[in-house]
This record gives sequence, C-alpha cells and structure tokens, in this order.
Amino acid sequence: MLSDGCLCGQHAVQQMPEIFRTIARLFQLTLLLARYQLPAKLLFRSSPQKSALALRVVFEKLGLAFVKLGQALALRFDLLPADYCQEFLQITNEVVATEYPTISRTIIEDLGRSPDEIFAAFEREPFAVTSSGQLHRATSMDGVRLAVKIQNQATRERYATDIRLMHWLAVPLDWVGFFGANSVATYVDEFAHALFSELNLADAARNAIVMSELSRGDEAEINFTIREEYTANRILTWEFVDGIPVLQILKAIHQNDRKYLQKLEDQQYDLRLVARRIYWSTLNQIYRDGMFHSDLSPAGILVLPDNRIAHVDFAVVGRFTEEHQDSFRFFMQHVLREQFDEAVDELLRWIEAAPNTDVAGFRRDMSAAFEDYLDGFRGPVGSVPWLAARHVVVRMMSVVRKHGLSIPATVSLYLRTLLTRDAIIFELAPTYDPLADEAQFMVRAARMDVKEILKQREVIASVTESWGQAKEIMANANKLLTSGRSIEISLRMLQARLLQYGIWTALIGTIAYLGFREDAFTSLNAALGVGKYAIPGTLLFLAFVFMLLVLRQGRKLAAIEQSNVIGQEVSQRSLGRVR
Repeated sequence: MLSDGCLCGQHAVQQMPEIFRTIARLFQLTLLLARYQLPAKLLFRSSPQKSALALRVVFEKLGLAFVKLGQALALRFDLLPADYCQEFLQITNEVVATEYPTISRTIIEDLGRSPDEIFAAFEREPFAVTSSGQLHRATSMDGVRLAVKIQNQATRERYATDIRLMHWLAVPLDWVGFFGANSVATYVDEFAHALFSELNLADAARNAIVMSELSRGDEAEINFTIREEYTANRILTWEFVDGIPVLQILKAIHQNDRKYLQKLEDQQYDLRLVARRIYWSTLNQIYRDGMFHSDLSPAGILVLPDNRIAHVDFAVVGRFTEEHQDSFRFFMQHVLREQFDEAVDELLRWIEAAPNTDVAGFRRDMSAAFEDYLDGFRGPVGSVPWLAARHVVVRMMSVVRKHGLSIPATVSLYLRTLLTRDAIIFELAPTYDPLADEAQFMVRAARMDVKEILKQREVIASVTESWGQAKEIMANANKLLTSGRSIEISLRMLQARLLQYGIWTALIGTIAYLGFREDAFTSLNAALGVGKYAIPGTLLFLAFVFMLLVLRQGRKLAAIEQSNVIGQEVSQRSLGRVR
C-alpha cells in the first residue's frame, strides 16, 4: 500500500501539466496587458472608456473563459463602472469548429456507437458553432429531424485552465479592493459554477425537460422535446425546431434591412406580439414556475410562423424557492403600487448591506429609480424619461454598487434575466409598454392563487366525516396558518380575506364538532349555566358565517383555467401558468 506521502507526490505530478498550462496562460495575459498598456492606464487613472476598451480587447485575445467572463461582467453594473459594462456588451468571440473525426470520437465515447450506426443521417458540417459546443443536423432512425449539440473535451480542459488562473488572480485583486465591498474570489466561484453547469449538457437536458413540462399547455410557447437516448454529458439532442432566431431578426433591424422586415410582415410575423410573448414567458418562469432562463439570448429564442416562441438554450437556469417567488412578487407589486419603501424592504431581504452602509441613502436612491421608471413609461412614448425608464435594472444595479451592497448569486441571475429580457423586447418593439402587461399578469396570477385557496372548502366539508379527519385538520391548522405568506400577494391585490376566513372556518368548525362529539365543554356549560350544546352550537353558527363570507368573496373572482403539469419537480415548482 502506498503511503500518504507517495499519494501526494503522485497527485502533484499529475497536476504539473495543468499548472504549467496555467502559468503559460498567465504569461500570455501579462504580455497582452503590457501590449495594450492597461496597467499604466489604470495606475494613472486614464480615461475609463480607454481602459475599458483595452480590457475588452485583452479578453477577446485570450478567448474562451475570458470572453465568457466579459459577457457575464457586462451585466454586473453592481460590480463595475458603467463604462466597463457597456464596453463588455460589445465583446465578441470567434469560435472555430472542431473537425469531424474528433466529433465522431466524442459520440462513440459517450453513446457507444458511431454516428452512422446511431442516426439514419448525420451532417458532418455544423450549422452553428458556439462557445459551449457545435450543432449538427441529424435524422433519427424513426425519421425525426434532430439537432445534436456536441462538445470537445479539449475545450473543457482549456476552460478549467482559465478558471484556475482566475482563482490565482482573485487574491491580489481582492487585496486592492477591485470590486469594492464585493469579493472577487466569491464572484469567480459563482462564475466557475455557472460555466461548468453550462458545459454539462446532461444538466441542460434535465433543465429542458422540466421547463418544457412547466410550459406545457401554454399556447404562446412550444414544448421542447429532448431525445434522451442521444444525450450524454457532452452531447445534447433535441427534436429540430424550424424557426427564425430572434438574433436574425435583430440583425435585420440593426442593418435597417427593410426588404427582410417587410417579408416577415407579409408572412404575418408580428414583432410586437413576439416581444409581448417573450416578456410574458419570463414573468411566468420567474413568478409562477420558479425556474427561469438566466442567460436569455436572442440566439436562443426561435420565432415560429404563428408567432409562437421556442427557447432552445437551457444551459444556464436560475431557480427560485417559494420564498423567493413570493418576495419578488411582493417587490413588483409594491413598485407598481408606488409603495417604494415596501419594495426596498423586499430587496433588502436578499441584498446584503455592510455595517457602514448608508441604508437611508440607498432607500432614497432606489425609490427615485422606481419613481422615474413608473413616470417614464406613463409619459409620451419616445421621450427622454420614457427611454430612461427602459434601463431601470441598470440603474438599480448602479445604486447597489454606489452604496456598497452585495448581490447574492440567485438575485444576480434574476436581475440578469430582467436586463437581457428588456434589451431584447425593446429592440423588437421599441414602443412596447411593460407596465400594462406586468400589472395584468399580477392580477391574473392573484386570481389563480385565490381560486386555489377556494379548494380548501373541500377540506372544510370533510371535517364532519370522522374523528380521525378532525384530528388531521387540527394537526394541519398550524401549517395552514404559516402558509399565509405564500398567498399574501393575492390578498393584497384583491383586498380579500379568503385565507383568514377559510382558516377560521376550519378551526371553529373543528372545535364545534369536537364539542358535539366529545362533550368537551361540559364544565364550561355548567359554569355559565347554559345548555349542553349552547357553546358548540354558537361556534357552529360562527363557522357558518365565515363560510358565507368565503362564498361571498369567491363570487367576486373570475374563474381562470390553471395549467396541469406533471413530473415531480414540476408539481413542486409550478403555481400554474398565467395565460
């Protein structure tokens, strides 16, 4: 048996090539920094625009993970000055396709057979190449058209080398306070986790399956069908969706290609409706499904001839707990109602403030951002305030950075989704009004929640069936009480007291039932000098009154169909999609 010392020595030897690759990348980075004089620009406080440009060029020259890092930082106005973020928004990445023999070898290693044995047809040339893999068209043995995304192992190894270098650099950058109150090392950890999750195509397949089930029945979206028999850690296969990438439409808009845009219009494509469906889909994902595309990209959204949309990129997904969902629904409701203090309270539940943070100043600046957001969209379309309102998320993140607060990963993904969503929809439909749709969505969602509450009447009706059921109701009463917050948004929006009425009906009815069955109030009846059934009868009457209140409130609510989704994670997550 080898000693611990021998094992450590062997591990060190195995790590040597990786360390040498990392040192080589560090040397390359140093040469590029010197070439573009970036240290001098930063040291002598050169123009922020020039420094940002130089850093973007360095990242582009390094490629791979550094381009991904630049793209991620482009949306972190809470970490970097706006000049750097705006510059990183322009970062580009030239990816060279992997040759077919390597692709074929990957398929053999992961699926056990060659492409010619697995597929009826497989195109050797990719129709798209991305930083996380390249896409080939194929046909299954049962004649279904497929898209096959394949990753090169060498690419993964190069990403790992770059991440290791970033961890090395985080130490001195934290020492000089590069991100202010935020930790560079923590951010690198979060970035590495997101990057390697994106590279794991098996995880992307699981995300796609769950999210497709969550959207099932939504007429504005199509369901994405994963072919699991052709999927592995480095291979992701789905049934081909024949649509127009939103990126292609945006390029035509940027280039003012009137001929192409007129062709879309002649074919009954409605860009405003497409924008609205993207916006509505994001609202459903965040506030109803608890699972959302946190790397929303115009290249990852397809538009079909009937103006339905299809998401085809499930690599980076954000997840909300029920507590997150409730809190951020509260947040948006408070903003729409101009209750800015309450909206900031919800943000401060998740955004971490340092001991010396000027919380009052943060509240004041954030409230001003919310006020300008509402006033802007309520003003004339195309006016300066209206245009500024489209960048409310950027302003929110800038306020966070100004006051030295820290945004955790989950909230960062949420804000990133809002930021990229707004950028896409306002390019597709520059005059789109998000306030109207946001308010309409929240009202419909609240009605759905209240309708769900009304199902508690079935529980109440069953109280009288047996003593065992009565005990169960009593045991669950506390659970019903503590679940109040999860539906508070419905109560706040409709000014209804359905939950409270339902709980009191259940409790009072149960106590009355026990009084009739077990003579629980005999001593109290005697002390008060009333009949045997006076107290339980009174309680039963009160329960009946509360039941009438529940029914009265229920008649005021519109009935909304609720989507039926299946699967364990789906049933745990979905609150029902809003149509």
